[in-house]
Amino acid sequence: MLKKTIITLAIILAVLFAAAACIPLIFKKEIVAKVKSSINDKVNAKVDFAEFDLSLITSFPNLGIELNNLTVVGTDSFAKDTLANIKQLKLNLNLMSVIKGETYEINSVNLDEPIIYAKVLKSGKANWDIMKPDSSTTKVDTAKTTFKAALQKYTIENGKITYDDASLGFFMQAENLNHNGKGDFTQDIFTLNTQSDIEKLTVKYGGIPYLNKVKLDAGLPLDIDMKQMKFTFGENKIKLNELLLSAVGYLAMPNENDMVMDFKFDAQKSDLKNFLSLIPAIYAANFKDLEATGKFAMNGTAKGTYNDKSIPAFNVNLAIENGKIKYPSLPSAINNIQVKSTISNPDGVLDNTVVNVPAFHLEFGAAPIDGRLLVKNPMTDPFVDMALKGNLDLKQLTAIFPMKDMTLTGLLNADVQAAGRKSSIDKGQYQDFKASGQMQASNFVYTGKNVPMPVSVPSAKMSFSPQNITLSNLVAKVGKSDFAANGTINNYLSYVFKKNQLLKGNFNLTSNLIDVNELMGPPKATAETKAADAKMTVFEVPANIDFNLGVKAAKVNYDKYDISNAKGALQVKDKTVYFKDMALNMLAGTVKMNGSYATVDPKKPKVDIDFGIEKMDIQQAFNAFNTIKLLAPVAKFTKGTFSTNLKFDSDLDQNMMPIYSSINAEGLTNIIQALVEGFEPVNKLAAALGSTDMKKIELNNVLTKFKIANGRLNVSPFDIKAKGIVMNVAGSNGIDQTMDYNLALNVPRAMLGASANNAANAVIAGLNSKAGTNLSMGETVKVNAVLGGTFLKPTIKLKYGAGDGTAKSALNTVVSEKKAELQAKAQEKVDTLKKKAVEKATTEIGNKLKGLFGKKKTEN
Repeated sequence: MLKKTIITLAIILAVLFAAAACIPLIFKKEIVAKVKSSINDKVNAKVDFAEFDLSLITSFPNLGIELNNLTVVGTDSFAKDTLANIKQLKLNLNLMSVIKGETYEINSVNLDEPIIYAKVLKSGKANWDIMKPDSSTTKVDTAKTTFKAALQKYTIENGKITYDDASLGFFMQAENLNHNGKGDFTQDIFTLNTQSDIEKLTVKYGGIPYLNKVKLDAGLPLDIDMKQMKFTFGENKIKLNELLLSAVGYLAMPNENDMVMDFKFDAQKSDLKNFLSLIPAIYAANFKDLEATGKFAMNGTAKGTYNDKSIPAFNVNLAIENGKIKYPSLPSAINNIQVKSTISNPDGVLDNTVVNVPAFHLEFGAAPIDGRLLVKNPMTDPFVDMALKGNLDLKQLTAIFPMKDMTLTGLLNADVQAAGRKSSIDKGQYQDFKASGQMQASNFVYTGKNVPMPVSVPSAKMSFSPQNITLSNLVAKVGKSDFAANGTINNYLSYVFKKNQLLKGNFNLTSNLIDVNELMGPPKATAETKAADAKMTVFEVPANIDFNLGVKAAKVNYDKYDISNAKGALQVKDKTVYFKDMALNMLAGTVKMNGSYATVDPKKPKVDIDFGIEKMDIQQAFNAFNTIKLLAPVAKFTKGTFSTNLKFDSDLDQNMMPIYSSINAEGLTNIIQALVEGFEPVNKLAAALGSTDMKKIELNNVLTKFKIANGRLNVSPFDIKAKGIVMNVAGSNGIDQTMDYNLALNVPRAMLGASANNAANAVIAGLNSKAGTNLSMGETVKVNAVLGGTFLKPTIKLKYGAGDGTAKSALNTVVSEKKAELQAKAQEKVDTLKKKAVEKATTEIGNKLKGLFGKKKTEN
C-alpha cells in the first residue's frame, strides 16, 4: 500500500512538473501577446521584447520570468530616445503569491547588459514618466497595488546608465557598470549592502567635467528608513582611480521636490600621486611609472536642501605641499609644488560661492611660476582677482612630460594681473577694472608628427591694459610662410566676459611669402582623385571679430596662382573678408580688386568682387581659371595679352570653385594684341569660305562688352579688322559648350575660294534675273555666317549679300555698290581729262608766250 501511495505521489509530482514545463510552452504566443498589449495599454511608450519565458523548474519554489531584448522607446518629446534597451530581464516571484492572485511578491531582479538613458528636459519633464493616468480613480491606494516588493537581491551586469538632467545642468554616465545590492525591502528599516564597479564614470555639472571617465570601485552600506526616505552612509570606501575616499552622513527625500543632505568626505590616503590619477591625460600615459611625492589633502562638507531653487551649503578644500612630479625616463621634473585652494558656499545661495586660490607655486625645472586666483559672485556680477608671474623654458616641458614625436623649445615670460568686476566692463568703465602686464616669447619652435606644419616665433610681445592688448615685434614663420606684424586688440575684456561681443583689432602685416595652400591644410583626396589633383576646402571666416589689416606680401601662393607684390587692406567682419584697394601681380599682368568673400552660410560661400586687370597673358589666364576654360574656350587657341574691367559675383562649392549656374558678371575687355589659330569654329568658317588666310585671325585693340548670366556668356557686337577683312561678331555660348553667334563679314573676292565666289555670283545672277538688271559682284563680298553646334563640333550657315535676306534689299545693295563704283570710275575719268586739258593749255600758253618774245627779239 505504501509503495503504491509513493508511486502515485511520484506520478502526480511528475505530471505537475511536466505541466509546469509544458504549459508556458503551449500557451507562449498567447501569453507574449497578452503581456505586450497589457503593458502598452498602460504606458505612453512603445514597449517590446523578443522572447518571454516562464519557468518553475530552474527557479523553484519561485516563479521565474525572463524577458529578452526588452526595449522601451518614448513618444512625443522623447520619440527619438530609447529609455531602456535590456538584453535580458529576470524576475523571481513568490509562487504562492501568484497562485493566490492578490499581490505578486518580487524576490529578486537581474538586469543583463542594460542600456538605460534617463533624460529630463529643461521644463522638468522626464522620459521615464510614462504611466498613463487611471481615469477610474483619482488617487492611487498603495495598499492595493498588484505588485509588492519583497526584494532580497538585485544585480546589474555590464550596464551603461546615463542620467541627463537639462533642468539642473547635471550629467552622469556609468559605462561597464556591475552592481549588486542585498537587503530586505519588506522591512521599513533595514541595511542595504551594495557593491559597485564602474569602468568609466563621468560627472558634469554646468558643463564642467568634475569626473571624466574615472574608474570607480565602491563598497557602500546604507541604513535605509523607508518611511522617512532617509539613507545613512555606513562605514564605506570609495576608490576613484587610485584615490581612496570615505563619506559619512545622510541623504533624505522627504517629498518629491527636495533632497536634504548632511555629509562630509575626505581622502583617506594623502598621497599626491593618488590625486593625479584623476587627471585623465596623466592617468592614461605611463601612470604606473610616474614618480610623485608630496602631501595631498582634500576634504569637504555639504549640508542643506537641494532642489530647483537652492543648493546645500558646501565647502571643499584642496592642498598640495612639497609636491614633485617626474617621469623616470625624463631628466627633469616639476618641483616644489605648493597649492592651497577653497571652494565654498556658506548659505546655499549660488551667487555666494567663492573660489579662492590665495597662492600657488611650482617650478618647471628651476624656473618658478607663481600666481593667485579669487572669484566671487559668479552669478550676478563676477569679481575676479588674478595674477600670474614666471619664466618658462618650453624645452623643459619635453624634459618633464612625455611628448612623443614632438619638438617644443623657446622662452616664455609672463607678468600679468587683473582685478575688477564684470559690471565695470559691461558699462565700459575700464578704469575700474585693473588689467596690466606683459607676455613675451622668444625663439619659440613647435614641430612634430601631429603638427600640420612647423611653427616658429623668434620674437613677440603683448602688453595688456584694460582697453586693449598691444602686439609688437611679432616675427613668425608657419610652414613656408613668414609674418611680421604689429597692432592692437580692442574690447578683449568684453569679448571674454560677455556673450556675442566683437573682438576688434587693427594690424599691419608684412610677409616675404604667404603660402595659403599650406596654411589652409592639405587638400582632400578621394578615391576618384589623385592627391595631386585633390580639391581645396572651404575656409570659414571666424565670427564675432572685426579686424582691419594692412597687408603687404612680396609673394603669395594660392591654389595654382603665383602672386607677387600684393598690397592693400582687408577687413574681417560678420564672417566676411572684405578686400579694399587690393593690388597684385599675377599671370604676367596686374590685378586690382575690391569686393568680398563671405561664409555667412559655410555650406554656401559667396564672392562678390570688382576686378581691374591690365595686360594679362591670355594663355596663362586660360590655364589658371576654370571659368575661362568653360565660357571662353577660344582662349586656349589665342596667344596675346588683354585687359578687362569686370564685376563678378558667384556662389562657391565646397571645393572653393564657382557654381557656374550662379555666376553673374559683366565687363569690358580690351584684347590688346592676339593671334587666334587652331580654333575649330574659325577653321570651319575658313573652310566654308575657301580662305586659308582666315584660319589665323590677328586682333589688335579689340573692345568687347560681355555679360555672364544663367551659365551663358553673352557678347555684344564688336568689330574685327584684319587682312582687309571686316567682321562684326555678336552672340553667346554656354557652359555646355553650345554656340549661337552671328558674324557679318566683308571679305575681298581675292581671298575667297572658287566655290565661295561661284556661290556669290550665283546670288547676283539670281537677283539680276528677278530685277532685269545686268550687274556683277564687286571686289568686296558681304557674307553673313551663323555659328551653331558646339566648340568641338561647330555648324555653320553662310548667306551672301545683304543681311536682311530679301532679294529687293540685296539688289539695292548691289546697285548702290555698283553706282558707287561707276561714280568712282567716272570721277577718275573726269580727273584724267581735267589733267590732260590743263597740261595741253599750259603747253599752248607756253608756246604762244615763246613766240611772242621771239618776235620782239627779231624786230630789234
